[in-house]
Amino acid sequence: MEKFVAVVICGLLALPAGASASSDGAALLRKASRLSGLHARRPIPTTVLAVKRYDAAVRRAASRDYPGWLRDVDARLYARLGLTPRSLPVQLLPSATSAAWYDPAVRRLLLRGARPPAQAPVVNELVRALVDQNFGLRRIAGLRMRDRDAALAAQGIVQGTAALASGLRAPTLSGSPFDRFLELEAAVGLGPGRRLAAELRYLGGSRALATALRTFPQTTEQLLHVDKFLERERALPVRMPSTIGGAKLTASETFGELDVRSLLQAFRIPNADVVAAGWGGGRIGLYLSPAGAYTAAIDLRWDTVADAEEWRSAVPRLVASAFGAATAHDCPPLDRCWSAGSGVAAGVVGAHSVLASRRRRGRAHRLTVEFSFSLIQFPLRSPQCGTTWRGKKTADFFHPEGGFVQNLPSF
Repeated sequence: MEKFVAVVICGLLALPAGASASSDGAALLRKASRLSGLHARRPIPTTVLAVKRYDAAVRRAASRDYPGWLRDVDARLYARLGLTPRSLPVQLLPSATSAAWYDPAVRRLLLRGARPPAQAPVVNELVRALVDQNFGLRRIAGLRMRDRDAALAAQGIVQGTAALASGLRAPTLSGSPFDRFLELEAAVGLGPGRRLAAELRYLGGSRALATALRTFPQTTEQLLHVDKFLERERALPVRMPSTIGGAKLTASETFGELDVRSLLQAFRIPNADVVAAGWGGGRIGLYLSPAGAYTAAIDLRWDTVADAEEWRSAVPRLVASAFGAATAHDCPPLDRCWSAGSGVAAGVVGAHSVLASRRRRGRAHRLTVEFSFSLIQFPLRSPQCGTTWRGKKTADFFHPEGGFVQNLPSF
């Protein structure tokens, strides 16, 4: 069995001859404090772990905040959004990419292996430790299970504050759309978080940045736009129906501006940041039919009708990139639906949009249209009501309160 190496040290870099570990560790902590503007209230305990032990500790912590059941949900959602060919929940756990990591659960800095790490990642994690000392990081624990978007926003500003001090930046995107999506979300601090931290410091110094660490941004919209953060603009409420036809909502998560932007950027959709900037609120849900088939649905509200139109224009490119040679169909009153390896349907009404996707199985094409119809919730007083479509009226397909009714036409 591999030996567990646990040496509590203060020195984090290779020490010159005659230097003490204590003095060098204190110097690094002072540097982290000076660069971040955060007061060091006490020394940071440090433990060196063997590589396998370190990697296991990182994965254990990640699994606590992002448990297996939630990874399974996300894997099914990602597969139906065209990001992966099949469910791969094990790949959703982050791997250890840094030789230093501060664990808020035990309030200790962990180092990977006996070889001294580079200075930048150590300073980065020391700043995270200082954020913990001054504002507390344990409040983030479990947030991912309650609110995906809020968790990303909180992690973003904490990691962004550390990155601004350490100089770390987001890596260049590479790999498949799935790889790029995960990289974009994992780099929430090195990209958007760092920019917000820099903007706040420019506007009001360390005190302005401290307001974001004391009360985290509530959404990634606030993280991405300093004006939204200063106004503390809340997300518009989105409620997904618990049942659609015979299918039941098995899981639902917030789906924020960063998620929308990352999804578009993962498939290299032009102007992804501009399209996503109109986000007002959103959720993503997973529905399970009595036959055991899953459907993913993204339900979004936009700030304005013009913002929703930008999303409408981007959807055909997204579907073409995600699902390949999909055949488009006219599906009034929806904008468009597609059939290929998956059934996909999308619609926009005013400032409300829905995108639904179901893997090809039997009536996949028809059923995704059904989902979009129900989620979009066309009111009966809308201009479409009373018009005919293939011999049916839209009133045949929608309950006055937005529920699905029978008689959906076939294709």
